[in-house]
Parts: sequence; C-alpha cells; structure tokens
Amino acid sequence: MVVSKYSSFYFTAVDPDYSIKGSRDPLGFQTLWQHQGRKLIPYLSTVSSNLQDFQIMCLAYHFYDNEPDTKFVKYFLRFEQLMAYVRLSADTNSGFNGVDKVRKKIRDASKLSISNLGADEILSNQRAYGIWGKYNRPFQEIGISKDSHFSEVFQRKIDSIPEKNELLKIVKKIRDNEKAELSISVLDVLKPLLIVTNEEKQFFSRLILEVTIPNPFQNQLLAYIKKTALPNEFNLYKFLEGFDSSLEPNSQIRKIVADIRATERILSPLNRILRYLQTKPHWTKQSIEEDKYISKCKVGVKYNFTEETDENKVKNAFIETMFKDNWNLVTDLVSRNSLVTDLRGGSAWLTINKDLVEIHHSEGGFIHNDYNPEIHYDNGYFIDTYLHLYRQINK
Repeated sequence: MVVSKYSSFYFTAVDPDYSIKGSRDPLGFQTLWQHQGRKLIPYLSTVSSNLQDFQIMCLAYHFYDNEPDTKFVKYFLRFEQLMAYVRLSADTNSGFNGVDKVRKKIRDASKLSISNLGADEILSNQRAYGIWGKYNRPFQEIGISKDSHFSEVFQRKIDSIPEKNELLKIVKKIRDNEKAELSISVLDVLKPLLIVTNEEKQFFSRLILEVTIPNPFQNQLLAYIKKTALPNEFNLYKFLEGFDSSLEPNSQIRKIVADIRATERILSPLNRILRYLQTKPHWTKQSIEEDKYISKCKVGVKYNFTEETDENKVKNAFIETMFKDNWNLVTDLVSRNSLVTDLRGGSAWLTINKDLVEIHHSEGGFIHNDYNPEIHYDNGYFIDTYLHLYRQINK
C-alpha cells in the first residue's frame, strides 16, 4: 500500500510554538520543514520575530527578583498586560497580539485593571496566544535569563531611568498583587522601559543572532547577512541562492542549504495541489488525469536526502510521488492525509471511492493560478524570522 512507505515516527516532538494547530496541516508537512530549518536556525520560531517581545520577557524575569516559581507565569501575564498598555501609549500604531482589546480598554476606562481574570486578559487565551506562548521556548532554549551579563544589562537600564523609584513601585504592585488598578498616567513613567538601549542591542545580538552550539551554522548566516544588502522583501529561493554562493565548496552548510531548497520544492507544490483539490466537492479520475493545474504544480525534483532520518525517508518518498501521473500523485496525497488524520484521531479530509475523489473538508482550499513552483514557496525555514530580528537589532 502507498501508506506503508511513509514513516510515522517523525510526528513526535512538534514544537507547539510554531506547529500548525489542529487540522490546518493536513499532510503533516510542518514537522518536515521545521526539522530541516532547525539545522540552520536552531532556536527561533515563526512567531518569535518581535524584539520588543523578547525585551518584555527579559524585563519580567529581571523584576521578579528570584527564581521563577509556580506563581511566575501568572505574574508574567499581568506584566504583559501592563506593558501592552505602555506599548500602545508610546506608539499608537504599535502592533502586537491583543492590541485591539488594549486600545478599546484605554479608550473606555479611567483606570487600568491588571489581573489574571478573563475580563482583564488582552487575548481570549493570553497564556497560549500572547508573549508567553510564542517566546518562552526560544527564550529558555537560548538561555537568555541565564546569561552571566543578564542582570547587569537590565539593572543598568533601570538605573538610568529618572523616575526609577516610582517605576519600581508600579512593577512591585503588579508583581505582588493578583489584581491591581492603576492610573493611566503611570504609563508615562514606564515608557522608558521600551527604549532598546545600545547595550541591550549588543546583548540581544550576542544571544539571539549568534549561537554557541557545535556546528553553529547560524553564525555563518549572520556573517553573510552582515556583508550583504538585504532586499526589502524576502524570497526564500533568491536568498538561498545568494547565501549558497558565499559558502565554501563542499562545506557541510552547503548541504543544509541544498536540503532546505529541495524540501520546499517538494512540500510547496504538493500542498498547493491538495488545496486546489479542496476547491471542489468531488473529482473524477478523468478530470484529475487531465487537469492542467495539477500538472503545472508537479516538479521533478531529482534529489536524494542522504542523512538517515525518518523525516528524510518521508521526503524521499514524496520525490517519487512527484514523478507519478496526476491520478497516482493524488492517490498518494489521499493516503498521506489518511495517515496524518488517523494519528491525530480525526477524520480524513478526502477519500477515494472507486474512481471518484470526495472532498470532506473544504476550509482552506484555494487556487493560485499564477503559481510557479520554481519561484513561489510556503515556508520560510525560520530565515525570515531571523532577518526580521536582525533588522530590529541593527536599526
């Protein structure tokens, strides 16, 4: 059976910070590309791209004054609420998760209510969808608060603020009380916290942009970026081409770059075909065999992933799929979706009944008529996140 060639053990250890939630990843591609991207950029996620969110994490840890305990997360959520009001007060065009609710509260309230009650949270599930949910994993894995210079960097920042004593009283009130009411005027006292000092930039550059692990390929990426005029808009394939040309022949990192390119040239077309199939309630075998869009999406990627991993076995199987005729390619996608949904305890999005493909889940279906698999892509392999942080740290 087609299903048997797809290994299933690679589904373990999906990072919740950047995994596609629920049923939005019907072919289980997220783990495949994240596994590949981790070889170049080991810690960042697709949603950890805002330097100010990292800064707020740092400030919360610094102000806690002791080792995080069972009360820390609740305190952090209150601190995040407070800093959300400060962010909007400092910049009315500021964008962050929860900004619409914060804007409404500032407009309608005479005082700020900070607590862990649902009415005061700035998101429907602040812990999951706010800074904690998006940044805690990379923050911990990078070891930001454990760095030997962490305390002194942020203590010097606090000491430089003229209204330091008043600021500390406000933060202490938030830290020590599960519910607190504050005057909106206190936001002016707190605004200096969100100024990223030059010392902070150096700190973040050393910890976020560089890595100290064995085979720190990310540092070679940083060296390339420093000497390259970055485009205004990121394009994965163009970026990889330029990066690859800067590398030493036969270096290990060139193989990683080639694997990233090949991974996306497989996953993106197959994803687009599935999404296209979702645009109709059913397909006959003949209509699939004759469909020009499916034929256009197919790319004969002559590549072999040589490292013996479960992820690479799956990708090599997909390479075989890409060379099949339209009907057998779609049959493989149906089998793949059945495997993925079975492992998740869900129902298949599409099934085959004799010579008819029936679509049971149409949400997310679309067609991109101008799609060119040689140019277009769906995943950034954390490189776009990295570039975004680089620009913020170096502006």
